[in-house]
Amino acid sequence: MRLKLGSSARVPAPAKPRNNKGDVQVRWARVVASLLIAAVTVLMSVGCGSSSKNLQQTAASNGALYTFISDTPACDVLSLGIFITQMTLHEVGTPSTSSVTVWPTNSSPTSPVVEMSTLRDTMTVANLASVPPGSYDQLVLRAVVNSSAVYDPSKTPPVSPYSPTLTSTDVTIQLHPELTVTSGQVSAVLLDLNLPQSLNVDSQGQLSGSVTWVFSAHPVTASGPTGFGEMDSLYGFIRTITTSSPGAGFTGSFVLQTLSGTSGGQGPALAVNLTDSSDLCVNGSCGVPVSQIDQLTTGSYVEVDSYVDQNGNIVAKRIQVEDREDFTKQLLAYVGPVLDVTRDAGGAVTQFDMLVRETEPTDPTDIPNSTAVTVYVPQTTTFNPLLLSPDLSSMASSGNLSFDPTTIMPGQEVVVHGVFSKASGGTTTVTANSVYPRYQSVQGTFASLVGTPGSDNMTGAFQMAPCSDILNTTPFMVVTDNQTSFENTTGLSTLSTSTPVLARGLTFFTLTNTTIGNTGTQVPAGTMVLLAKQVRQF
Repeated sequence: MRLKLGSSARVPAPAKPRNNKGDVQVRWARVVASLLIAAVTVLMSVGCGSSSKNLQQTAASNGALYTFISDTPACDVLSLGIFITQMTLHEVGTPSTSSVTVWPTNSSPTSPVVEMSTLRDTMTVANLASVPPGSYDQLVLRAVVNSSAVYDPSKTPPVSPYSPTLTSTDVTIQLHPELTVTSGQVSAVLLDLNLPQSLNVDSQGQLSGSVTWVFSAHPVTASGPTGFGEMDSLYGFIRTITTSSPGAGFTGSFVLQTLSGTSGGQGPALAVNLTDSSDLCVNGSCGVPVSQIDQLTTGSYVEVDSYVDQNGNIVAKRIQVEDREDFTKQLLAYVGPVLDVTRDAGGAVTQFDMLVRETEPTDPTDIPNSTAVTVYVPQTTTFNPLLLSPDLSSMASSGNLSFDPTTIMPGQEVVVHGVFSKASGGTTTVTANSVYPRYQSVQGTFASLVGTPGSDNMTGAFQMAPCSDILNTTPFMVVTDNQTSFENTTGLSTLSTSTPVLARGLTFFTLTNTTIGNTGTQVPAGTMVLLAKQVRQF
């Protein structure tokens, strides 16, 4: 099998996220496995206006430290879960052998397994801990590979497990600038894993079977209306709902159980705070008043567009409620990419294979992470839109772009809700009740502009060649508008064929010629279209 790294064998790390402008998408897939909401809330109570109660003793002189993590993607690596078992900091002016343990400690155990393949131009939280105040110039990690899979077109389905050896579990990272932790305040540091640099390859570009961790790190400063940054896809299931105000400016909250932590475990329960402007999307429509959240069913899977304010509170902008899960009935949510599809004579999908990066709730025994399953699609299965972005929903509607049984394609990121069964031979199948698309980021090479960009240099489209083989079977077009965020480029006219580009948004497949009305972009039949929230040029 060949590992494709895009336009060159080594892809440079992306520029640092601009948290002060609120355009970094932070996806809270998981937090530390045993750090329950009590631990989260007490650490956040160090800042004024926190919506949390002090339920656990924490040293009053310490500060709260978030550890975020992101990655630079490798094109055909479909899954890579890493388990960061330890993190320490070196304080400026102390002996080189001295260190401060961030985790594991009694109050801050080890982080959960982090699925790196989903962090293309996004971040998640690896840990939240209480740390002594001071200036720190060095960070030391200990990390292992938990599970991994790569695209392999020679197999059916086209995926192979990958179990690399590590040249070393430990990596030392210099912090430039230094990380400053202040007593009674919230600080944050971002870890960035350069995945292409970490996966060793031979002279033919094939995986050599070993990994050498290549991390960088820098402090993250909270500022502006979105604090530490926007989270465009926080997901999990609702455990409890509170309709009374948990703090100033909040009308209510719910406890969200995040996805799998360490093997066999779960992530923590997180308090998601609601305001008068929070928007509920239920049964395919938005605008449901947040006062009606008490009518929702606990156990429902939700996706949340939210942000972390400067005091560490999670504040919901928009919440999409999907199906209710029930582990006792083997009814789960399965999160991952479509691998291949089987259609009937009319073009409607009857079944497809998908790579399950994780399940909701956690099911490590029957369906481990990085496992391929076959999804059966009866006529009763519903295909539903992702409504977290009104702008992308409007673009899709204007071009009659739909997510349905005739347009689901390999490479699309989905959530499948349904009942699984496992044959004696180990084959797992899922009968789908419903299927939802998810945001995804696609890396590739800019090919050419489609037409002339609008006067704002943001509205228009371009042809792109995805570097992942699973998305390279059809023409691929990225459509943008005046709400698309451009990074490391001033707009469409400055995109270059000489450097990789990464676009994040929603993908659709067109069966007929169409025009996306609010951009004027003409899309030929048989094209995969990504409606972009963000375009980054490396």
